[in-house]
Amino acid sequence: MGLDMYLEGERFNSQVCLKTGDNHEARPQQDGFPVSKTVLEIGYWRKHPNLHGYIVQTFADGKDECQRVSLEAEDCRKIAMAILEDELPPTAGFFFGDSDWHKDDVQVNAKIFSDAAQWLDDGDWTRSVFYQASW
Repeated sequence: MGLDMYLEGERFNSQVCLKTGDNHEARPQQDGFPVSKTVLEIGYWRKHPNLHGYIVQTFADGKDECQRVSLEAEDCRKIAMAILEDELPPTAGFFFGDSDWHKDDVQVNAKIFSDAAQWLDDGDWTRSVFYQASW
């Protein structure tokens, strides 16, 4: 048990849907079902409560119920800067652990969010980024 944190990119397969109309048979299939989107694992953290607390406080109005939090490119850049400038608030929670062991990962973690922002900037309306935690 503990705090697991995921940053995912979703890409809606719009071209497939637009080219085929809503013809489910013509769309790519997996296990007999049409594939409407692709999910990318952009980042994963184990027990980084300060990063979690920053995202929840800044982008989820302080609501921490393991919900998905939608992030825009500018949000991802803001998180990257907060990581680089050591502006993540101390955050505690049951099974959260502490963020001390992430102190050597500052550049890597900031780059994950910078790369997510760039991925969103390079795309169109078919791309989305979401943060979600579980414990």
